[in-house]
Amino acid sequence: MQCETVQGGSMGNKLIAETFQKTWKAGGFNSFYRGLTLALVGIFPYSAIDLGTFEYMKRTYIKRKAKKLKCSEKDVEVPNWLVLGIGATSGSVGATSVYPINLLRTRLQAQGTAQHPQTYTGMWDVGTKTYNAEGFRGMFRGLTPNLLKVIPAVSISYLVYENSKTALGLS
Repeated sequence: MQCETVQGGSMGNKLIAETFQKTWKAGGFNSFYRGLTLALVGIFPYSAIDLGTFEYMKRTYIKRKAKKLKCSEKDVEVPNWLVLGIGATSGSVGATSVYPINLLRTRLQAQGTAQHPQTYTGMWDVGTKTYNAEGFRGMFRGLTPNLLKVIPAVSISYLVYENSKTALGLS
């Protein structure tokens, strides 16, 4: 919808209906799932990198703090400010690692719209054309705004998760 919005063009429900019809005519049922493969290819490594980084950093802190205080690791509490910081770091590492996949997925999904007339035949085509036209740096175009969204979202999610575990007696 965002890519179909043009000044003086349709708005609201009319724009939704027109975009639905245009998408259907362009490729039927499958056209509503452009970029799904790249989304699935990207979410698994992102989640693994994000969660793995978070848990590694948290456990490292706990081990060092327990050793410093000469107490059991179970007695070490991770302060909320640190959970936020670790979450920001892990989310940034994960998002940056898979960003090129997300960029290509977005370009596949937006192709053929008023704002993005370029069309691609699939994953390989969008990757090749993007790299040839913009180089390695082009694969990370838009990373900063993405991180500005990801960092607070992931940090807050981990803070809620960790505090919920504590409240439920699970940690």
